[in-house]
Amino acid sequence: MKKSVIKNIVAVSVVAAMAMSVAACSDKAAETSAETEETVAETTVEETVAETTVAETEAVETEAAETEAAIEIGNDIDEDLIGSWSFDGEEVDYVYTFNDDNTGVVEITYGEENAEMTFTYSADGENVVILMDDFAEDADTATYSIDGDTLTIVTPEETIELTR
Repeated sequence: MKKSVIKNIVAVSVVAAMAMSVAACSDKAAETSAETEETVAETTVEETVAETTVAETEAVETEAAETEAAIEIGNDIDEDLIGSWSFDGEEVDYVYTFNDDNTGVVEITYGEENAEMTFTYSADGENVVILMDDFAEDADTATYSIDGDTLTIVTPEETIELTR
């Protein structure tokens, strides 16, 4: 969107520069015509900037509304999910802890490095939505099942099994 705005502004600026050049080389009638063209060019630049500002504002508002709708977390809690679940991978280990107040924490260990991120979640016994606090624009939705001490989470990208 910004590239097209810049192109429009450059194009209008070229027209305005040409109009000023004509005015410098012509008589009084040409000066009047150049002034009119310059006024039109300035008006066009102002209109383009105003239209761009409105379009950008609308795009930001639309994106914010879509993000807000996409990350809505319900109050559903599956009692069977509450607790800590771990995954020991070859390179990365995860421990997800689901609390009974729709909050949780994931601890990530990669070699000697450790990280901890908090999240909000909703789980209805079949679907879980996880919203990492540090990444409010991205909500992860997955299906899950619990069989004894095994939690299986299925996303479009992968299936992961965690143990209690």
